[in-house]
Amino acid sequence: MPDGVEQFVDKGQDNVVTLGDNAKVTRIVVEGHRNTIRIGAGCRLTGQIVVKCDNGLIEIGAATTSMGLRLHMHETSRVIIGNDCMFSGGISMDPSDNHSIIDVASGKRINPSKPITIGDHVWIGQQVTILKGTVIGSHSIVGAGSIVRGVVPPNTLVAGSPARVIRSGVTWDRRRLPI
Repeated sequence: MPDGVEQFVDKGQDNVVTLGDNAKVTRIVVEGHRNTIRIGAGCRLTGQIVVKCDNGLIEIGAATTSMGLRLHMHETSRVIIGNDCMFSGGISMDPSDNHSIIDVASGKRINPSKPITIGDHVWIGQQVTILKGTVIGSHSIVGAGSIVRGVVPPNTLVAGSPARVIRSGVTWDRRRLPI
């Protein structure tokens, strides 16, 4: 079991899980093969990371925290999260739809997995769902209960279902500063 993981299950082969200095993660489950999970130094991640594919990549930058992150990867893809991000509780993300959508005329699957990328210093509010293909720019904020899909520019506050821009030209601070 990697140092810093409270519960670790590895049912596959050739998986690589690394945690930086003083990183703590509640639960990691890997059921596929040749996956890579890198957790940066000083991370405090409550919740679970579950990988059920082969050749997936998850990278979480240093000093990122969560109070209830559910990061699942059901198909080969990647999830890249920057440094100093803050995830509230009830956060859900997966770079796939989990099931196939088939075009009736061609018989081909039309919903491939797409990576998720979250920049540095991003704050994700309570009960947010981040869908496949999402890119959230650095220093952005996602309001509680939002469903995020597409591109969120840096220094932007988005909220809603689907999430839309509420305000641009913002950032955030973990401290409660006086107004």
